[in-house]
Amino acid sequence: MDREYKSLLTLMDDESDQAASLAMAELLRRDEKKLEPVLRKLQESANPRLRKRIHQLQSAIFLRRRRKVFTDRLSRPDISLLEGLFQIHLLWFDNDSPQSLRKQWKSLLTEAERFAPDTLESLGMFMRKMDFRCSHADDLEPDHLCIGTVLDEAPGADFILCSIAALLANQFGLVLRITQSAETDFILIDRQENILIPSQDWNYVPCDGKKYSFQIWTSSMLLRYAAALLFTGAVSGDSFRYIYTIGSCLAGSADTRLLLPYPYGRQ
Repeated sequence: MDREYKSLLTLMDDESDQAASLAMAELLRRDEKKLEPVLRKLQESANPRLRKRIHQLQSAIFLRRRRKVFTDRLSRPDISLLEGLFQIHLLWFDNDSPQSLRKQWKSLLTEAERFAPDTLESLGMFMRKMDFRCSHADDLEPDHLCIGTVLDEAPGADFILCSIAALLANQFGLVLRITQSAETDFILIDRQENILIPSQDWNYVPCDGKKYSFQIWTSSMLLRYAAALLFTGAVSGDSFRYIYTIGSCLAGSADTRLLLPYPYGRQ
């Protein structure tokens, strides 16, 4: 371990929070594989101030890795919609855990198994029964884009509700597609082209026999859209922490469609 590295670790226990913060920022630029064994050793220190700062540094490394995982997945066509929704939630509610989200999802699946919604119409009835309701487009908030809060009875953006419904339907052999209509925003369609409209209290519309052209939204498209809306919410709310957190995921994606607007991205 070089002298500069040792000096930075010594500053972690400095009485000045500013000096410690500068040291932590510099350590975060270093090789994580080299840093982590040292942090694990220091976290057993009897010094409470040092333990607190070590914990902060470890949390920063953990959250940075979480962002990197999501950034890498965001451009992949085979991304899991459910896991992606969990990652979107954790970008905003970074103190929550994937385990708590999976527990919420499992609880919803247990309810669905009693109802067994294996048709589009019965799925709409189940979603109404569970009180899944759309947020108004003018009142869209970050909570409405996060699966954990939506499962916890918050209103949801229509495309998030479509995603939840499609994932549930898949458990019962019902394959649905998510698309967008100029008249009704996001909707669900089945193989027979029957339609379910979340924004109209889960209105079921049987196929009228006409042929329509639908643009299907893939998992990666839905997740990119959710991340972009969260970023917009962070900007409008001056939430600089989340501007950085979510913006770094969008900017770090290999997808050229995710370039951030000036001044957050390149001109």
